[in-house]
Amino acid sequence: MALNPIAQRLLKLPRPILIGLAVVGSLLLLMGGCQLLKPKPKVDPFRFAAIERGDVTKTVSASGNVQALVTVQVGSQLSGLVSQVLVDFNSPVSKGDVLAVIDAKTYASRVNQGTADLGAVTAALAQQRAALEQAKAQNEVDQAAYRRVKSLADQGFASGQALDQATAAVKRSEAGVALARAQIAAQSARVEQSKAGLEASRYDLGRTQILSPIDGVVVDRKIDPGQTVAASFQAPVLFQIAQDLSKLQVKIMVDEADIGQVREGQTVKFTVDAYPDETFQGAVTQVRKQPETQQNVVAYAVIAQAENKGGRLLPGMTANADVVIEERPNVLKVPAAALRFKPADMQAPTVVGGPPGGGGGGGGPGGQSAGGRPQGAGGPGGRAGGSARLLEQLDLTADQKAKAKPIFEEMRAKMMTAGEDPKARRAARDEAFAKLTPLLKPDQRARLTVMQSQFGGRGGPQRGKTPGVVWILKDKKPWPVPVRVGASDGSFSEIEGEIKPGDQVIIGGGPKPLPTMRSPFGGGSSSRPRT
Repeated sequence: MALNPIAQRLLKLPRPILIGLAVVGSLLLLMGGCQLLKPKPKVDPFRFAAIERGDVTKTVSASGNVQALVTVQVGSQLSGLVSQVLVDFNSPVSKGDVLAVIDAKTYASRVNQGTADLGAVTAALAQQRAALEQAKAQNEVDQAAYRRVKSLADQGFASGQALDQATAAVKRSEAGVALARAQIAAQSARVEQSKAGLEASRYDLGRTQILSPIDGVVVDRKIDPGQTVAASFQAPVLFQIAQDLSKLQVKIMVDEADIGQVREGQTVKFTVDAYPDETFQGAVTQVRKQPETQQNVVAYAVIAQAENKGGRLLPGMTANADVVIEERPNVLKVPAAALRFKPADMQAPTVVGGPPGGGGGGGGPGGQSAGGRPQGAGGPGGRAGGSARLLEQLDLTADQKAKAKPIFEEMRAKMMTAGEDPKARRAARDEAFAKLTPLLKPDQRARLTVMQSQFGGRGGPQRGKTPGVVWILKDKKPWPVPVRVGASDGSFSEIEGEIKPGDQVIIGGGPKPLPTMRSPFGGGSSSRPRT
């Protein structure tokens, strides 16, 4: 086959040059193939939602169960056979009503025995008292005999031995009186002991009737007639009585991340599975400080009291509750998706809630550390790295960078002078942003608006509100509008800013970011997409 003149000349080239040309050609073909395989960005239509005015309620969600305000467990202090059960489940009872009866024969016999013992010791006491009177009489006789012998001995008609015998007789009779009195005291103690034993037997006999300690409703019964109750170290529970079911309490477990927002007196709205279409309402009465840990999750018990009109709520029902933290009536609200939206080509961070931190952005212009202290290298006014990052995010031209440099230098000097004063630092930053804005193109101004919104705009974030951004369509391109975000119920958020009811904000859609294409030979990724 005859070769064309160009091919003949190429074949005459040295071998190393031919190899180099082959490698270059292969690379060109491979790069062309990558460009052909490079996916085109997908373009979806923007989705919009209207700003509207309405109520926003911020809540903390938790779950728990419904309980009676007071639940009493009724037990038995005695062992024995249950002869009667006079109430059943759901029986209304009053304080003092008989709930059940334990066979009383054994305890009645103990009462009879105690009564007999008391009679016996009482009779013995009477005998001891009679013996005392007898000892007193003997003592009087001995006293009279002693006086006669003493008189005769004084006259010399009685011997000394007779006087000694009379004296001893008096002492014996006095000792007999003292002994009788001691026996009476001992017997009186036995009488009191018998009385106490009889009283205890009577108490035990009375305890064979299980009485209701409160007014309420029997919610649980654990015994039946003929069953034996064994009360040893622990009293067995026979009944559970719930007091006044017209009012109930809801015990919910609140996660440790949310417990700091819960206070006594806050409204609690809850539902139960039995009435899924109805919302019940109560109020927080107690926030318990004792933590409960389940599967490494710490939660705290919150008690809320609620009315139980009609008695439809029953103890033990599972309650799905929302503790109302804040209610904002008749405010501007926007779907939460609008605050999360970010155009595909917007590289500036748009996270609502504060300046970005970490190593990526260093905190942004005038940023703060996690602890709230101003960062030296976190933005303009710190070291030169903050200004460089800002210039990179705004994608300034060389001419714009030259004009922006003195603005940043002036801001750094003012922030160094301000030190730890956040108001002075914020004023310096806002002044620099105001001077920088006229130098920017429309798309760069949009980026600056997004960045500035992260720090609250002019005057900083208001108390109780965080800075944010919503996007509107302007000249067929997304345009940021700084807002201040207040309470949120998860679906809608309260906002304030240069926006009014009926304005359409973007909640999704638009150009998709291109996937990163990496060279098969390594190296960097492709540049960010443009819309």
